[in-house]
Amino acid sequence: MLAISFTWLAVLPWIIVVQWLIQLGMLLNGIRNRQILRASIPVPPRDTVPRLTVLVAARNEEDCIETCLRSLARQDHPNFEIIAINDRSSDGTANIMDRLAKEFPGRLRVVHIHSLPAGWFGKAHALQVGMQSATGDWVCFSDADCEQLSNHTLSLATHEALERGVDLLTLTPQFTMKSVWEKITVPVCSWLMMVWFQPTRVNNPRLRTSYANGAFMLMTRACYDSVGGWSQFRARISEDVAFARAAKSTGSRLVVLQNEGLYRARMYDSIRDSWNGWSRIFYGTLPKTALVLSTIRLVACSILPTWGLLLAIADWWLTPSEAAFPWDAALVGWMAVVVVQQIHAALTFRVVGTHVAWSLTAPIGHVILLGMLIRVLLGHLGLTTMQWSGAIFYRGRITQPVLIPVSTRS
Repeated sequence: MLAISFTWLAVLPWIIVVQWLIQLGMLLNGIRNRQILRASIPVPPRDTVPRLTVLVAARNEEDCIETCLRSLARQDHPNFEIIAINDRSSDGTANIMDRLAKEFPGRLRVVHIHSLPAGWFGKAHALQVGMQSATGDWVCFSDADCEQLSNHTLSLATHEALERGVDLLTLTPQFTMKSVWEKITVPVCSWLMMVWFQPTRVNNPRLRTSYANGAFMLMTRACYDSVGGWSQFRARISEDVAFARAAKSTGSRLVVLQNEGLYRARMYDSIRDSWNGWSRIFYGTLPKTALVLSTIRLVACSILPTWGLLLAIADWWLTPSEAAFPWDAALVGWMAVVVVQQIHAALTFRVVGTHVAWSLTAPIGHVILLGMLIRVLLGHLGLTTMQWSGAIFYRGRITQPVLIPVSTRS
């Protein structure tokens, strides 16, 4: 029995090395095959350009809504309108929207929502209300924390969608990461999403894998209508991915592209929002099987190697030389795991847009990610609730607020 234990002690790290090499190969393949829409690409002229409606819902976003709307108003798309929806804001968001609407008449319209109907999540309801006055043959949903970096974003994305013949095009954001917390968590959380929602699989119409990012969802009006609008996802905790799944199931063609120099977004600017926000995303997008497998893999392949290396170093140091095996083999094995893991982390952090030096914090990020996944699994068991944007979710469905009639003014 002791011999078996010693054998496993020496073999286990090499099994994990093989797993990391497979992951590294998949990452390199994804990097090689990724499709990028760049701001530097010229927009070819078209005889006719379909009318586009851009919708942005905001609740208490006074710090970023002006930057967002101004960057949209600067777009060179020849035929578009912006509808900004103030979703029950208690700060200066409404006043900023109204002021900008006067500055950009004919381009920007504002809809004010004062209350929420029973059983609705705020963002889905706000976008549903905004769509009631949309006039575009195409619609683009964006978030208040997004800033367009190029004046060609809308025209370039529309041209790309038309050329590809797609019904729903998503551009993944460039991330703005200012705090230490963001630079640690955003890359590892994004990595988990990339594992389960690989763009090459989403872009394949023969596969069921579906994904969309609410920061930039450009689609035909027919695609929007085919799934019944946002009312079908009124109580969903991650309405964007739910929308994408419904759209693909009805035959719509989805495409996910990485953006370079087109727009950026800041996910969460506080530890609390980051913890709740990423937990919400995992809760609403990943199936239970994916959550369990991700948790097991995270423990076995991301967290165990660090402790395995420390233990192997300690035992190698304390073990007499004549009895050093299997500690010598284990030490070399765990060192190999950590090296390959670090190479993978460096590439991941670079792809997400974080300096590779921050990849040294990946072990910390993995522990934080593990905490999020455990929280989400407990939520699926009904042992915890999820809170986001004033709403409480239990087992993936909104439970509060539950009663309030809706009223709007525009």
